[in-house]
Amino acid sequence: MSVYPPHHDDETLEQRPTGRTTPPPDILRRGQRRFSHPTPPDDSLAPTLPTRPDTEPLPPIAAAPTIPVTAVPVEHVPPPAAPPVYPAVPPARPTQRGWWLAIGLLGIGLVVVAILLGAVAVRVISNAQAGFRLSPAMALIAVETPTPSLPTFPPPPTPTLDLVIRAWEGTERFTILLLGLDKRPFDRGTAFRTDSMIIVSIDPKTRSIGMLSVPRDLYVEIPRTAVIPSSYGIQRINTAYFIGETVQPGYGPQLAMQTVQYNLGIRINDYIVYDFQAVIGAIDAVGGLTINVEREIIDYEYPDMNSYGYDPLYIAAGVQHMNGDLALKYARSRHGTSDFDRAKRQQKVILAIRDKILSLNMLPELIIRAPGLWSQLSRHMQSGLTLEQWLRLAVYAKDISPTAIRTGVIEGPYVQPIFYNGASVLSPNRAAIGQLLVEVFGPDYNQ
Repeated sequence: MSVYPPHHDDETLEQRPTGRTTPPPDILRRGQRRFSHPTPPDDSLAPTLPTRPDTEPLPPIAAAPTIPVTAVPVEHVPPPAAPPVYPAVPPARPTQRGWWLAIGLLGIGLVVVAILLGAVAVRVISNAQAGFRLSPAMALIAVETPTPSLPTFPPPPTPTLDLVIRAWEGTERFTILLLGLDKRPFDRGTAFRTDSMIIVSIDPKTRSIGMLSVPRDLYVEIPRTAVIPSSYGIQRINTAYFIGETVQPGYGPQLAMQTVQYNLGIRINDYIVYDFQAVIGAIDAVGGLTINVEREIIDYEYPDMNSYGYDPLYIAAGVQHMNGDLALKYARSRHGTSDFDRAKRQQKVILAIRDKILSLNMLPELIIRAPGLWSQLSRHMQSGLTLEQWLRLAVYAKDISPTAIRTGVIEGPYVQPIFYNGASVLSPNRAAIGQLLVEVFGPDYNQ
């Protein structure tokens, strides 16, 4: 190996960078220690310059003609010491024994720890199988300390239902998807993310109602359809409506229903899409709501309805009477709490509207006012159902006992928070969600 700087195989001598041509100081010092060359006694021995091993020797130079000169006595000066000749062997590499020793000790330590943990695991399993009681220390290791593991995203589900959205025939279960848009009054267009997603299902056989909130950060697969032949892959579930409207205006509700039906395995019959103004108008139409606020709400970052700034919010704990604007803020605020808590408050607002109508026997009056209210709110809502179908559902639902209304939220053990592609999302625990669907809607929820 050459002591000169390395170069590419196809690099010629002329292409090498100019600069220092002597070996580095550390190499020179090592060479001086290893090889000691005595000074020649006289001028008869000319110093021999080292030849670079990677170059060809220079051609001999022709002898110059002899020119007579007059000898002048001069003081004899010994020639300078000849530079050492370096052998064509690789220079000594810096020692790394300390690093390798540290790495080896660390590896041995990890192996010992793994062996000890394996012994503990075998002991725990053996005691459990033999019916022995674990010692407090062993119980702490085996029960109270969870085994850390990296979150893994589940594979796309095997659909148990097709993507066909079927109309309600009036005798079987009827399920509707409520989609609340994150749309401010000054926003234009139709492509928006859904701020809330609630599945409401009416079962005529058991005369019960189930209501399940789906968190907007639930990471699911957006299915391929005839309108969307190419897959959008795994996305937040609240983007399904947005993607559908972006690909084809008016297709957002259909893709949102298909996404919920594909990933949760519950058949969706219809939908209603509404914005903030629709919520305010519907609550004001019944004269406001009375809601028991379980704990005070302080939200300094509540979004302003008329801009992209903030509208600080405070709602005291206790029974509060709310108009449409305050009820919307109560249902929408999430800073200082969580999306799961917000979903529960949204369900409380829906049930408070039902209680208000039934307690004051307002349904006959609202049926009379229905055409005008429908026309007023139609600019802020959209549904596959007609006004007549909505009135039939309202009349049917009023006779269902409050004890037959079950609610739930996909939260806690039903999801796993993960950090995926730079975003904080929720991976669904599909086995647990299936049990939750049975508890909320009944064992035949997918029929």
